[in-house]
This record gives sequence, C-alpha cells and structure tokens, in this order.
Amino acid sequence: MALHDPTHLFEGEISDSTRRRARIISVVTQPQVFSLVLYAIVCLIISDLVTYLEIYGLCVFFGCIFPIIEVLYYSKKFANKDGDIVKKEDRFMPLLLGTISYVLGVVALWAASAPWLLTVLFVAYSVVTFSIMLISPYWKISIHACGMIGPTMAITYVFFPWGALLLILVPFICWSRYVLRKHTPAQMVGGIVLGFVETAIIMAVLL
Repeated sequence: MALHDPTHLFEGEISDSTRRRARIISVVTQPQVFSLVLYAIVCLIISDLVTYLEIYGLCVFFGCIFPIIEVLYYSKKFANKDGDIVKKEDRFMPLLLGTISYVLGVVALWAASAPWLLTVLFVAYSVVTFSIMLISPYWKISIHACGMIGPTMAITYVFFPWGALLLILVPFICWSRYVLRKHTPAQMVGGIVLGFVETAIIMAVLL
C-alpha cells in the first residue's frame, strides 16, 4: 500500500476483512461518537456525581446527539449510504448547524457553572468547526482527524502526561479514512494541524 502522492486518494485494493476493520474504526472514531467517551473522561474533574451527570448530559446533548442527528439527516438527504457526507460542497449546512450546537453548548455550560475547561473545550469546538465550514467548499479537510485533537488536548491538560496516549489512535483513524478513500493524507494532516493550532491558541488564551 505505497503512498505515491499525499494529495491523492488511495488507489490500491484492500481485502473485505480489511475494509470491515477500516469501517469499524471510522464509525467508532467519528468525532460525535467518540466524544461520548472523551467527554466522560474530561468530566472526571467533577467530584460530585449529580453535577457530573448534569454537565456530562449537557456535553452529550450539544456535542454529540444534535450533531449526530443533523449529520445523519444530511447524509441521507444527499444519498450517502454510510453516514458520511461525501462531497465537500454538501458539508456547509451540517457544519453550520454543528457550529451553532457547540455555541449553544458554550452558553449552557457557562449557565450551569460547569468547570471552565469544559466551557473552553466547547469554545474550541465552535471555532474549529466554523473554520472547517469555511474551508470545506474549497478543500475536504478531515473532520475525523481534527475531531480527536481538541478533546485529547483537554484530557492531556487534566491528566498529563497519560492523556496524551490517546494520540496513539490518530494513525489508525487516518489509515481507516485513507483506505476507505474518504480523504487524502494531505487533508488528514490539514485536519490535525488545524485542530491542534486553533485549540492550543484558545486554551492558551482562556485557561
């Protein structure tokens, strides 16, 4: 599986079993799905169980449930069969709605007196998603690759250095998206860089 040009999609062949593994990784690490676990880890900074469940519920609703619903809706609307939105020009509205959901999450977390780190994390999600929305009409930057970076940085901030172990998952995510012909290597690197740089700036300014 040689990589000849990082700006081109994968052109090789893979077995059915490899394709199934790649699809499983792709689905499980979809940002809105994998965030269910990541939010649970970040919320461990809350010691009171009732408060934990309240804040985690807000994170899940604004950061997972609503974004998943609208992505699935637009995936079906644009006749995509695997839950993805394939064409870059079809991504604008889902990303706009995702940005709005994250902004509402910022407001809800602030109103609920959530730990500041969680509110800042949703600020980062809002800014990064908005940036991807602006880029997507011209370049299909990888949301999967980008979506791991922000929460991983937040977890690393709280549980340094062990939280950084989540970065081990990034190559597997990139591999799955590449062999499924969803993204070029350049698009995945772009997602990683965008997520890291913008999240780092926001955390540096607000934390």
